[in-house]
Amino acid sequence: MTRSLRQAVLPFVGLAVLLVLVVGLWIAVLVDFRQASATDTGTASLPPTTTQESTQAPRWTMDQAREAVAADDSRVLVLGDSTGNGNDEWVHLWAGSREMPVASWDTDGEAGYRGEGEDTRVWSGAMFSATAEYPLEHEEIWPGQAPDVVLLSYGHFEGSGQEAAQGLEALTAEVAERFPDAPVVVVLQNPAQDDAGASVREAIAVWAKGEGLPTIDVAAAWEESGQEQAELLADDVNPSPAGSQVWAEAVVEALG
Repeated sequence: MTRSLRQAVLPFVGLAVLLVLVVGLWIAVLVDFRQASATDTGTASLPPTTTQESTQAPRWTMDQAREAVAADDSRVLVLGDSTGNGNDEWVHLWAGSREMPVASWDTDGEAGYRGEGEDTRVWSGAMFSATAEYPLEHEEIWPGQAPDVVLLSYGHFEGSGQEAAQGLEALTAEVAERFPDAPVVVVLQNPAQDDAGASVREAIAVWAKGEGLPTIDVAAAWEESGQEQAELLADDVNPSPAGSQVWAEAVVEALG
């Protein structure tokens, strides 16, 4: 009788053990799922990590710059290097197409603008071999009248892409402090001989994108012109009359 009872009970014991194992397994799965869900939720709630490829919302847009330039009494400040300081170079050509009187930085005395008057609409603050740090060292380069748009044209004489980005960062901060309502546009300059400054130009483009600043890609305009580099360059860096014309046309296309 005892042996029969044991034999009868054993299947139920085995079934109970199996049930306990199954329930335990489901509980373990459920706990892991809840932990994973909690981790995913926590990660999603965190702000995205900043990387070199991420960009902020535009600080300025090209449309805003175009609108500012289009006003009948608009004023423009151009800060740059020797690629735009001549009367036959892009700043003067573009300003002339809009009938905007230009005052040019006195590259000899470095203490003001030549030809500045009440009717001045464009201040061409271009200096030989200048980097983005140059305006920060010369108080007189900042016009007394607040510009409606500021163009920054640097790159050829920067030591590296990193130095260019750092200099432009400091310069745009100064512009924002002095002229908070003026859109800033970055000019990606022409290719040098054998495109020697390509890495600097690319670094400036990446920096501008990260800062939310519109750019005018002169290098692309030169390439699209179909003209030989020898026709577009006057020396290793500076544009020829033909190169300056292509440059000015690129600015016209961008800003009007």
